[in-house]
Amino acid sequence: MRILLIVLAALAASGCAVGNRYSYDVSADLAPQGSRTVAVAAQDVRPYVLSGEKRPNYVGTQRGGFGNPFNVGTQSGRPLAEEFSSAITGALGRRGFKAAAVSVEGAAAPDARALAARAGADRVALVQIVDWKSDTMANVALHYDLRLRVLDAGGNELASNSVSGSDNLGGSAWNPPAHARQAVPEAFRQKLQQLFGAPAVITALR
Repeated sequence: MRILLIVLAALAASGCAVGNRYSYDVSADLAPQGSRTVAVAAQDVRPYVLSGEKRPNYVGTQRGGFGNPFNVGTQSGRPLAEEFSSAITGALGRRGFKAAAVSVEGAAAPDARALAARAGADRVALVQIVDWKSDTMANVALHYDLRLRVLDAGGNELASNSVSGSDNLGGSAWNPPAHARQAVPEAFRQKLQQLFGAPAVITALR
């Protein structure tokens, strides 16, 4: 019986790996509340994306029954940075802000004044994605390093916060991919809330 369970788990893990995608369309409940106009920019500086090893929509790895890895992308097919800016823009909008997403490309430090001008904003929320990837076999490991800077229209930094680490998001012996599809978006929602939950960030955006 034990051998049968192991075989079934391996088949479940390998059979769902190819083409597996995670949704980042989440409703984060951010702490800041206000009416300012905020330019939201997410910059993907993950080294494995900048080098071309992984595509911009890469969000993790799903491993088959023998540990063989398959890339996992965003469900929408959009770059991860766009998913970040979209989720943050929506969350700030629900808290009363006039939030607009502005794109940032490359690894160079963006000009906050230019970002603010593009959105007609008096605040800029710039999130750098230094690391974000999950690794799933039976359990889900999430590796993340996110850094937030809040700047005024003149490019002056008003506040900053960061969250980083490696979390065990649990797992499933029967269907690890299905568990990951639920656990990773929920972790994404929680990390955004932590990132924007610092008192200094709340004050700077207010």
